[in-house]
Amino acid sequence: MGPLLLRRLLTALPTLAAVIILSFLLMRVAPGGPFDGERALDPATRAALMHAYGLDLPLPEQIGRYLWRLLHGDFGPSLVYRDFTVTDLVAQGLPVSLRLGGFALLLALILGIAMGLFAAARAGGRTDHALMLGATLLTALPTFVTGPVLVLLLGLWAGWLPVSGWGDGDPAHLALPVLALALPVAGAIAKLSRAGLATALGQDHVRTARARGLGPVTVLLRHALRPALVPVASYVGPAAAGLLTGAVVIETLFALPGLGRYFVQGALNRDYPLVLGVVILYAGLIILFNLIADLLYGWLDPRMRG
Repeated sequence: MGPLLLRRLLTALPTLAAVIILSFLLMRVAPGGPFDGERALDPATRAALMHAYGLDLPLPEQIGRYLWRLLHGDFGPSLVYRDFTVTDLVAQGLPVSLRLGGFALLLALILGIAMGLFAAARAGGRTDHALMLGATLLTALPTFVTGPVLVLLLGLWAGWLPVSGWGDGDPAHLALPVLALALPVAGAIAKLSRAGLATALGQDHVRTARARGLGPVTVLLRHALRPALVPVASYVGPAAAGLLTGAVVIETLFALPGLGRYFVQGALNRDYPLVLGVVILYAGLIILFNLIADLLYGWLDPRMRG
């Protein structure tokens, strides 16, 4: 497991550095600026603001100063939310996004694995075909479709759940956004776990276990489940990353105070430090999730540890 971890870290750090530099350059070359508005500032005021935030420096010097601040854990001041630093805004929004994404991933794993195992146990039957058709439909529908549909069905028509707001994180306000995020991922996990279990049940050691007279539940839990989850483990990292970045749409749709709201507002207003801070944080979390998935994959499949 140690060599696998070392290899992943050696690729993760240069990847994160490339994301930081490319994101910085793209933000600078994009049209517009943080001080452009409906009413143009007079040249003296604009020049003073550019100088105060170091935006009048040569681009290589700006990158160097930004990287130096990052090494000290400073994301810089927000250019739009003048009373807050980017670190303050991240500290407010990150717990909401992580809570939303964490619950969505947990729900997707539970629903997806349950559907996959149930379908594999009835391989070739009507239940199997119906569940896999449902999983395919869930996978094909993006969150910006499932979200409004769930709001319409469960919020507006049935009146069971609130359709917007955080509500101090109570379960009723979290139910719809978590479900909207989880359903597409649950469909993909269901298809992977069904395919993995179907393959595992046909392996020689599983046939041997059945020939020894072990019960179906024992064969599944002891001999088939672990290799069946290998495809799911390889998907967990990208799935977690997709839930985190997909939460930008859901947080905007359901008016949740997560990082997605700050990212959208920062992009619209060219708040360079805020957008860069959120992008760097997302990139770091995505790399971390993929590292965890690789370690889990190595635990499930010992051949990956070398």
